[in-house]
Amino acid sequence: MTVSGLTVAVIMGVMLLFFIFSGYYLFAALGGVALISGLAFWGPGVFQLIYFSLFKYCKDYGLLAVPLFVLMGQLLNQSGVAGRLFDNLSLALGKQRGGMAVAATMIAILFAATTGIVGASVVSMGLLFTKPMLEAKYNKSLTAGVIISGGTLGILIPPSIMLVFMGSAANVSVGKLFYGAMVPGVLLSIAYIVYIKVISIVKKDYAPPLPEEVLAQHTKGEILKGCIVNVLPVALVIFSVLGAIWLGWCPATEAAALGVLASFCIALFTHSINKEVIQNTLIESIKLTGMVYAVSAFGNLFVTVFMRLGCSSAVTNLFAALPLGKWGVFVLMMAVIFLLGFLMDWIAVCMITIPIFVPIATAAGFDACYFLSMMALIMQTAFLSPPMAASIFYFQGVAKDDITTAETIRGVWPFMGIQIAVFILCTVFPQIVTWLPNHLVG
Repeated sequence: MTVSGLTVAVIMGVMLLFFIFSGYYLFAALGGVALISGLAFWGPGVFQLIYFSLFKYCKDYGLLAVPLFVLMGQLLNQSGVAGRLFDNLSLALGKQRGGMAVAATMIAILFAATTGIVGASVVSMGLLFTKPMLEAKYNKSLTAGVIISGGTLGILIPPSIMLVFMGSAANVSVGKLFYGAMVPGVLLSIAYIVYIKVISIVKKDYAPPLPEEVLAQHTKGEILKGCIVNVLPVALVIFSVLGAIWLGWCPATEAAALGVLASFCIALFTHSINKEVIQNTLIESIKLTGMVYAVSAFGNLFVTVFMRLGCSSAVTNLFAALPLGKWGVFVLMMAVIFLLGFLMDWIAVCMITIPIFVPIATAAGFDACYFLSMMALIMQTAFLSPPMAASIFYFQGVAKDDITTAETIRGVWPFMGIQIAVFILCTVFPQIVTWLPNHLVG
């Protein structure tokens, strides 16, 4: 009996969700569904497909950027630059209401470009900022919202591991994706800072200025010198990556290697390199890289089987037949991505949706770079959305008893509203996303 591609797609989707929510590792769920479906609906020939699919994936040169970006972020985190920069910026902005929250957001923007993994970013920022902000009598919900929203910028502001992964999966220039996501990321950052300033003025007890006796312990010259000395290393790393791509020196993978070199030099010059640091850096980098590669390799296998069984074309035809028009289909696809985003890891969402949605989007007339950038933006919103908000759980693991889950959720709602507003703005005015990559890369 011949089974239609749409029926197989539904069966594979249900099986995948069942395995994921049953507690299986994501790579095992993806590979297991691919193998079972291939044997059931195709036959023993699936084994040969598995071999060639995994072999082809392992040869993907673009994905070499993933371990390099992970290593770059780990090296920079070990240097302790973020903690020193936060202390100096907090003092520099200490006379203002909300100054410490603005400092935390500014540092999150800078370090979003070096961490690349949401969990690592939120945890790092939480460890650095939570205690000082609470000691300064900051509102607990505002503290949580600032840290979580800032840490989540790591998937949007380049060089982002997620953007590298998305570009490889969709066969789109990673450089174009970097620049496509840059402007929305900057807009979000500015909107966060504006909100912090407004709420600190409207509700004066939310974000008080630092006490005069604390500010009097440091001269303006010392504070300015500390800010410059600690900003320069981060700027050097960012320029070594984005500058190399922008100036045409090399593509994203080679630029990632330059970023590793710059991070190593910073850690070396700040006397942060020793045997223990190197060991921890390598172990954490191997763990993160192994996770990304295992999930993406078996995710690639899942996609290959999915397409070979005719599921992709069946789903594409279904979306094309919907009487929704170009933008109606766009909204529907983004809604699906949003829902999956707070139920699954971002790698799983990418592996499931990119092979299906990108062909639909391009057939409808959307630029692939624009669609993927918007996809990254809406997935960032999903990280903050209860009940399955990953960033909230990352933060609660750091905050523990200092800030309750209810206080954290109250804190993220305004920032989630800002994210949705920026998403709508980029939907109404696509040039916000497309202008920079078209002028710098293409």
